[in-house]
Amino acid sequence: MVIGIIALLISILLPSLAKAREQGTRTKCLSNLRSLQFAFTMYCNENKQFVPATNWGANATTNGKCYAGWLYPTGGPAGPDRFGFSGPVRENLLEDGAFWPYLKTREVYRCPGHTRDVIIGQTDTITSYLMNGAINGYGRDKTYPVTKFKSDDVCMWEADERAGSAFNDGSSRPDESFLPAPVTDPNAYTSRHGRYSTIAFIDGHAEAFLHAEILIQAQFANRNHFWCAPAGPDPDYSANGH
Repeated sequence: MVIGIIALLISILLPSLAKAREQGTRTKCLSNLRSLQFAFTMYCNENKQFVPATNWGANATTNGKCYAGWLYPTGGPAGPDRFGFSGPVRENLLEDGAFWPYLKTREVYRCPGHTRDVIIGQTDTITSYLMNGAINGYGRDKTYPVTKFKSDDVCMWEADERAGSAFNDGSSRPDESFLPAPVTDPNAYTSRHGRYSTIAFIDGHAEAFLHAEILIQAQFANRNHFWCAPAGPDPDYSANGH
């Protein structure tokens, strides 16, 4: 009888405990994104309102003006250690990234729910978060004034842990970072925060959105909060980066 009552109580309490733990992880993840967005704002304030390099591809920026992207160093003069894309990025390189002076802790770069047991890319060794490639115009790798973006444009996100191609560097396209998967898939992005994903915006705030809502935005054909690259002079290059 007593054992049966105990078993019943456990069956009632376990889902509540799991939900509370999941909510705590999501809260911490949102706090991390707000800290990263604070670093973004501070960088802009100290660099004549120009945005940081997104670490798109092998260089911080193709024009070589930035030694370090937000996450790690790649370009600039010889001497300091740099990420050479020969394997997973080493954690110590965070301390040479453009955001480090404003954060001074490695903890904020990683969601507490992001396990290190499985590494599928080069940068998920050190971060759960990627910058929207729109910030540098995707393939154009330009550093724009932050005023080129709307306050509610998406700046950073916690990328899909199955997206190995997204974690090849420090930034991504929306349709590269968010992969469709049923909620029942144990390997789906939703496994970290239930059915939610965490997103940070240009104005500094962060929110959790239903994964299904983000997938709609990520696969959208026109400019939206995710596809928000400033329009460029290239006739074949639309504002949304498609």
